[in-house]
Amino acid sequence: MFAKLSISVGVIVAGILMIVSLWAWQIAPGLALTQDRPDAIMLWAVRTASIAAAALAQTVLLVFVVGNIYRTRALDVLLRLLTGTVFAVSVISAIALGLVGHQQ
Repeated sequence: MFAKLSISVGVIVAGILMIVSLWAWQIAPGLALTQDRPDAIMLWAVRTASIAAAALAQTVLLVFVVGNIYRTRALDVLLRLLTGTVFAVSVISAIALGLVGHQQ
């Protein structure tokens, strides 16, 4: 029962994260133009945050869905680690780009 609930919640959360990711990527030029000084830095800050949301969606799928359906192997652990690393690097990059964009 817990496994089915975990899989269902994982699929829903991952789906919402992917929708948010694709939406953010699409409206990034509009968000960058609404700033005081539109430039490519704010555009890439939003797009990097979009990549972070997509990487988090993949991590959620790997942990909650794949982890409950199949036995955990070394490749599963490696993929979880890699998607978590992509998420962390993307979040840090989005924050750094956002701070640089506001300072200029």
